[in-house]
Amino acid sequence: MAVRPVLRNLLKVVGDLSKRDINTNVVDTEVVQHSGGLSSAEVYDYLNELESLGLIKMVKPTSDEKGKDVETLRLLNITEKGLAELLSDL
Repeated sequence: MAVRPVLRNLLKVVGDLSKRDINTNVVDTEVVQHSGGLSSAEVYDYLNELESLGLIKMVKPTSDEKGKDVETLRLLNITEKGLAELLSDL
């Protein structure tokens, strides 16, 4: 699969942060911090695109504090398909 360079770079960030383990969660804000200067809006658009390609999965954790104005962070996991894509670049 030919993945655009910007998507491959973010996939690599998710892979690096998770130590290429499909069971390790990565917080979305960490990916934004390591995105190389992309805006958070751009990063979230690209993460959604990576998810639609099946290269990552995103989970929105439930908050125990119902009714309060609490920002909820998304957790990301690289998928087997995402790992294969990273390895195809080596």
